[in-house]
Amino acid sequence: MRSNVKKGFSRRGFLEICGLGTTGLLVRQSLLGDMAWAAPGDPKFFLLVYFSGGWDQLLALDPRNAKDPAYQLAAAKAAGGSGIYPMYEESAALDPAMDATMNATTQGAQTRTGVQQAGNLTFGPAVPSSLTTHAPSLAIVRGMSMDTLTHEVGRRYLITGKFPRGLSASGSSINTVVVGQTGSTLDLPNLAINVESYNETFPAFASAVNVQNSAAVRTVLTPQAVTSPLSAAAETRLMNFQHTDDSCEAHGLNANGLVKTFRDSQDQARQMTNPAKAALFNFAYPAPNTDVSDVFTAFGIDSAAKINTPLGTAALAAQAITTGVSQVVAVQLMNGLDDHFDLAGQQSISLRQGFDALGKLISRLKAVTVPGTAKSFWDCTTLLCFSEFARTPMVNGRDGRDHHLASSCLVAGPGIQGNQVIGATSNKGMGAQKVNLNTGLVDDTGGSLVHPSDVHATLLTSMGLSASGLSNQSPKIIQKLLKP
Repeated sequence: MRSNVKKGFSRRGFLEICGLGTTGLLVRQSLLGDMAWAAPGDPKFFLLVYFSGGWDQLLALDPRNAKDPAYQLAAAKAAGGSGIYPMYEESAALDPAMDATMNATTQGAQTRTGVQQAGNLTFGPAVPSSLTTHAPSLAIVRGMSMDTLTHEVGRRYLITGKFPRGLSASGSSINTVVVGQTGSTLDLPNLAINVESYNETFPAFASAVNVQNSAAVRTVLTPQAVTSPLSAAAETRLMNFQHTDDSCEAHGLNANGLVKTFRDSQDQARQMTNPAKAALFNFAYPAPNTDVSDVFTAFGIDSAAKINTPLGTAALAAQAITTGVSQVVAVQLMNGLDDHFDLAGQQSISLRQGFDALGKLISRLKAVTVPGTAKSFWDCTTLLCFSEFARTPMVNGRDGRDHHLASSCLVAGPGIQGNQVIGATSNKGMGAQKVNLNTGLVDDTGGSLVHPSDVHATLLTSMGLSASGLSNQSPKIIQKLLKP
């Protein structure tokens, strides 16, 4: 059953997300000039979920049948062999939860294959049921060519959809693009939790507020004490002066946009302070109020220790969206995946924790209704879940995996067709394969390699937003991902 939205997120606040508050057309002043966006029919929320370090796709989004003779260690290592070794049994020996999952995986007469079937999707044995239960609304993009084996480059490529300049990000983060084009007026419209974020072309209000935990969110929302605060009347007069176009300071300093940038930053600072909502993020155990206890219950947070786990981080992301504080959240749900040796056990445990948190985050968004609508927050949320690249399909001499070019991502949204897999990796070496973008099937002759820019352009298109900022990447739309 869906619960009512938390107090503090009014119908008016919901309409502000859509740009429907008064005129039906939202206009923002920016360094690019007057920017206007037609009011969309539905609110648009966005989740960018990052698993740091490079994930093992055999354990997660691109599994192989561990009972297949081609994927046994000797056959995989042999000349002309598959070069793919799932290593499921070694991991299961050190991970009881994975061992239980292995027992439940079958294919024909074979047992302990490690491949979980959920609708039309398949998952590896490190993905828990808390996520696989959402398969009908999820889509997996496999064989995504990352074009890099460098952590910084891969991460920033998938955050912005544009290949970096050296190690430096190019373009704006997709979370910034969403807020910049929709013009959200929420308290912290673009919240980044342990995820780097960029703003290359949009005004200050679209920039991410970067935090590490709930305490940082409270600090941002709470006005800082001053010795002699201005009266309300003086504050109003100051704001009116600062927004006078024909002022001396504007004539003297705004040739390069300096005054405009300063004003936008001041407006954003005023907008962010909302002490009434700070209590929504008082994440302590026992929960100090019903707003916090409600979200703790949804995420199974029953001790102080769990607040500082992926569950606590996912709860923070959910709270920001469902209480009307943020329209967009970028969140790191797992780190420490860059393990090149003795991989068995730990990678599966880490992945499961991250995917469990994501599954519970989706469940929370499904349970809460957007004010003024009959839709849940999940009905209005677009998702991109990724890591900077994958791990090699063959173990190295240290029983670990190194960096691999072909990766996968998980996507969803109101404009995304779920319950499907787009593309594939090869059965020798798990290389990226060309895909027919209209069918989603492998097409070695007429297909195209899928890149992060294609995923970004497709997600933005699914939201009714522009992907023009990716034009120098020549992105292609993955038509099969879009709902008809």
